Amino acid sequence: MEFLKSIQNLFFPARGLCYLCRENSPGKEYAHICQDCFNLLEPVHKEIDIDSAFLTKIYYTLVYNRYMRDIIRDYKFHGKSYLYKPLGELMLRTIEAKSLGEGIDLILYMPAHRRKEAKRGYNQAELLATYIGKELEIEVSHNNLVKTRYTKDQNKLSKLERMTNLRGAFTIRNREGIRGKRILLIDDIITTGTTMDEASRILIKNEAREVLGLALTSSRKL
Repeated sequence: MEFLKSIQNLFFPARGLCYLCRENSPGKEYAHICQDCFNLLEPVHKEIDIDSAFLTKIYYTLVYNRYMRDIIRDYKFHGKSYLYKPLGELMLRTIEAKSLGEGIDLILYMPAHRRKEAKRGYNQAELLATYIGKELEIEVSHNNLVKTRYTKDQNKLSKLERMTNLRGAFTIRNREGIRGKRILLIDDIITTGTTMDEASRILIKNEAREVLGLALTSSRKL
């Protein structure tokens, strides 16, 4: 029993503790983040321009500093799926600051190839989208926008290679589910924006009315 309890404490913070450090109590402003951890974050709620014909606007919540880089690594690669709660909470502040929730009919998330998702055990963007959708009381579309082709990691490719790497990688299973909808597309991190742009191209091609993007952070060089 003690062994199981220690494993649980390793992956899930004890109730009443900050989800990021698992040491301090959450502050007054955020339900899952203590003040010390919040002071290491850099919220910007920033709009970026990726010169897209398919995305109306795209925003990210936090600066990709060293602390944020470590959090993203833990969230994506070290099994700390519970981090969707504090991270989703932060993204909601961007939605509020930029009035992104107004007129949104549907929330989608960037899909992962089934091989990567099986290895990780979850899709980190889906967890964020589900949390945000629940808080905003907006429907989240699961498994409609899908990634059907395994691709190389975008951050290891040139600009031209990124564009060709993703071509034809995404598809829509149910066009009626997105037709005429104003969509908020969620991802965890944006580098060049090519991935979200290609997914948005497929959404618009399948008769979505409009796509807005929101990511937790961006490693894009400005």
